Amino acid sequence: MNDRTNLVPEENREELKEMCAFWKGRTLQDRCRQYQTRPERVLPAMADFIQPGRDLFVFDYIVPQPDWMYQGFDAIIKTVDEKLTEADKKIREAATAEEQVSYLSKIDTWKAMKMCLEATIRYARRFSRLAKIVAENFETDPKRKEELLRISEACYKTPAQPPEHLWEAIQFDHFVQVAYRLEWNNAAWSWRQDYWHWPFYKKDVLEEKNLTRDEAVEYCGEWMIAAFTIGKIWLRFGREVLQGSPGPYVWTLGGVDENGNDACNDLTDCYLDAAILVRVPDPTFSFRYSNKTRTETFRRAFECIRHGLGYPQIRNDDVLIPNIMQWFGHPLKEARRWQNMACMSPAPDTKMGAPGLRYPHAAIVGCAKTITFVMNDGFDPVSGMHLGIKTGDCTKFETFEEFYDAWYKQFKAGFDFATTLEHKNRHVEANHFPKPMASALYERCIETGENVAKPLERSSPWFTLFAFGETGDCLAAVKKLVYDDKKYTMAQLKEALLANWEGYEEMRQDFIRAPKWGNDDDYVDQIYVRVYEDLGKISRSKLDSCGQPWPALPENVAMHTVQASKIGALPNGRRWGDPMYDGGCSPGHGFDKKGPTAVLKSVSKIDHVSTVRATLLNQRLSPSQLQGEKGFAMWRDYMKTWHDLGLEHVQFNMVDNETLYAAQKEPEQYSELLVRIAGYSAHFVEMNKMTQDSIIARTVQKF
Repeated sequence: MNDRTNLVPEENREELKEMCAFWKGRTLQDRCRQYQTRPERVLPAMADFIQPGRDLFVFDYIVPQPDWMYQGFDAIIKTVDEKLTEADKKIREAATAEEQVSYLSKIDTWKAMKMCLEATIRYARRFSRLAKIVAENFETDPKRKEELLRISEACYKTPAQPPEHLWEAIQFDHFVQVAYRLEWNNAAWSWRQDYWHWPFYKKDVLEEKNLTRDEAVEYCGEWMIAAFTIGKIWLRFGREVLQGSPGPYVWTLGGVDENGNDACNDLTDCYLDAAILVRVPDPTFSFRYSNKTRTETFRRAFECIRHGLGYPQIRNDDVLIPNIMQWFGHPLKEARRWQNMACMSPAPDTKMGAPGLRYPHAAIVGCAKTITFVMNDGFDPVSGMHLGIKTGDCTKFETFEEFYDAWYKQFKAGFDFATTLEHKNRHVEANHFPKPMASALYERCIETGENVAKPLERSSPWFTLFAFGETGDCLAAVKKLVYDDKKYTMAQLKEALLANWEGYEEMRQDFIRAPKWGNDDDYVDQIYVRVYEDLGKISRSKLDSCGQPWPALPENVAMHTVQASKIGALPNGRRWGDPMYDGGCSPGHGFDKKGPTAVLKSVSKIDHVSTVRATLLNQRLSPSQLQGEKGFAMWRDYMKTWHDLGLEHVQFNMVDNETLYAAQKEPEQYSELLVRIAGYSAHFVEMNKMTQDSIIARTVQKF
């Protein structure tokens, strides 16, 4: 896709020109630009500091409402027909002129929903017809013929009717995913399979014996393979940010049910067993862990990690449930029904907790630039542009508080810029680019006749922070060496950074040796705590169009290498072009020198309930040390410490450097080698060398 030549054959180019001419002025980008200022058009397109908005990089995440959806599309269509009849009656009998206009808009939405639902049923039945034709006319193997007839039956029945068997529930969900991806570029795949499919598994495997457990594992694995084949067209920015992944598709397993009881079951185990067998990089799993999680299931999660999958990521139910309630006001029972929207952000799948328009394009892709802006009064030496705001000449700051205050203002300005742009773009999208297919999956949208892209009560937004992890270390180094020890002046530091540390290596080593995050050192850790507390304040300083705050979510995907050439030298000793820190709260490569528990203790000082939406922690563990029952026991104790300290996320790579170096030399021999990047897994050999090297550079923690 990076080859710009010969993409369109000569004979098709005139037709393409005609299509481009037709769409001029009609695209989402064109319509959004009517509301955007010049900086709002330029800065996101650069992708240096502000993330490209939904007008440039359009995709979304949605969390379907399963208990509504599983009644079947025929039943939803019946409800839509009732709404249309009711609206027609009100227009004819008693509606005021204002009400008539309102109902006409709703009628359009309901009709569009019905059209999409009916089209999806027809689409599914085409597969039913094909499977039956092959079975009855071409297949000679009796076993395969039986399989094809079962496929035909399932595709005819779902999604029109409610599923009754495990294989029907899987087929139902798959058709739904395909349908709303045809409508919009949905980048994620949010689902809680073991929770919603458990009644079907229980019936088929445990009660009626329609399936064996091995057959259920096979269904789980085959669905994972089928899901991996569903991709999308990415812009170059997207392909770089999610190297080696069609997703991120993150399926949520485990956790507690609405009443707070352990929700792990044998189907949870089946999915974990299937993951080891099929080894796909997408979908991956998010495992909800609590004090109630059963040991045998947690052991299987460990086996997935020990086998080098890089997943599941582990999430702390006892932190995230209060987090969801605190930020968005979801009741306890609803908050307990959370699942990953994509890489990190949790949200309920309930009627009121599951608005469909999820992914906020409000994001800063180069958070560490705020330090550069402070050093240069808003100027960015890398781009040669004034991207920040004026906060004064840093060489005249007499105290660290002045420096920190300038950083806060730079960051707040970026937050205000990105959220304002998102509000404008969402307004255009909601009014000009409706999503009737996705809307039909939500009870609230059917009830109100509103498009899911419009603001709904109780949303679940977040404000993504990429290339953020360096912030605290940079602030600590400035405080230590410039203001406390007075070993260097601010003018000297500014000069060294503008020179990319060239000619200042001794000075650079001093800044590298300054206190670093991840070593249980309060000097730097308390600066991170302060930064996170201020993130919470900034998040609440502005509401989205649904009246909700914008909680921050520091993570990175592959942005730590994408932004490496866009962010200049930093006071933590980093040079221009070097990779950034790879997580949201992960220590810098090689800077965590006091072991895995020290990392956990540093990260635990952050309030993970009230300051952020979530924050990503990457860790590497030694595969040789964690073999067998003893290895599981050590990891389980480590995870209990993680849980009890109140962290909310951690994910692991458990692949040794020898294997990674060998894969770099002979990639064709390691095509199935998986690693964890930051929020997703990918085939190691499909990433660029900088990203590969950044994985190798992570500290291998030993117990």
